[in-house]
Amino acid sequence: MPTRRRFLSAALIGLTAKAERRISGGFVNEAFPTGHRLRDHSAFPAASRTEKFPIVIVGGGMAGLNAAWRLQKRGFHDFVLLEMEPQPGGNSRWGQNDITAYPWAAHYVPVPDARATLVRELFEDLGVLKDGQWDERRLCFAPQERLFLHGRWQEGIEPEIASTDRDREDYRRFHDLMSEFRASGQFTIPMERGARPSDLDHQSMAQWMTEKKFTAPYLNWYINYACRDDYGALAHETSAWAGIQYFASRDPDDKGR
Repeated sequence: MPTRRRFLSAALIGLTAKAERRISGGFVNEAFPTGHRLRDHSAFPAASRTEKFPIVIVGGGMAGLNAAWRLQKRGFHDFVLLEMEPQPGGNSRWGQNDITAYPWAAHYVPVPDARATLVRELFEDLGVLKDGQWDERRLCFAPQERLFLHGRWQEGIEPEIASTDRDREDYRRFHDLMSEFRASGQFTIPMERGARPSDLDHQSMAQWMTEKKFTAPYLNWYINYACRDDYGALAHETSAWAGIQYFASRDPDDKGR
């Protein structure tokens, strides 16, 4: 019969072995070496020819590709689009294997409402939207989310297990404020539809949470996670405008594409 000490020692050895397993793989679509050469004014071969265009689009990401699409839609074709990578698309690039194509990044588009006329026009050209109806095969519906907390599962991602009445009041106040911000229109996507200069840019999201007296530990953890998720920065490093925009930029029942 193994003793508790021997059992725990074997378990720790097993965990250590797993932790030391090497993860194989690498980065794809990394153009930083060329970018660094441009930044450092490194020597490049002399140009073999000179071409002149009225419009030069620098970068073949979604912004550059959409600019080219719009120019062509207007009947203007005398432009050139420059892309450093072998494949255009930026964060929307994709790969393909013997079975299927797949995205290299997490890219989806919130369902655009009727006021996002250019986005809807683009989707019509791509065959995603036809006669006002979305192609169901292109819709990505929000998953049914659950949270594992304190050894139990609960539906949704707002912690209810071990939450106090004060915590729940913080959740409610936060949702109410996000609804007000959403209704103001200043956090809409695209920003040109309503964004305006805001004092929220002069404080961090963490400072704003403190100012509004949000003390619920789980809520503050969630806000920190949201900032890391969208901006790659902690709540004290993200502006309050950006932190709020994460929640107030679109309707809560929007589905991705």
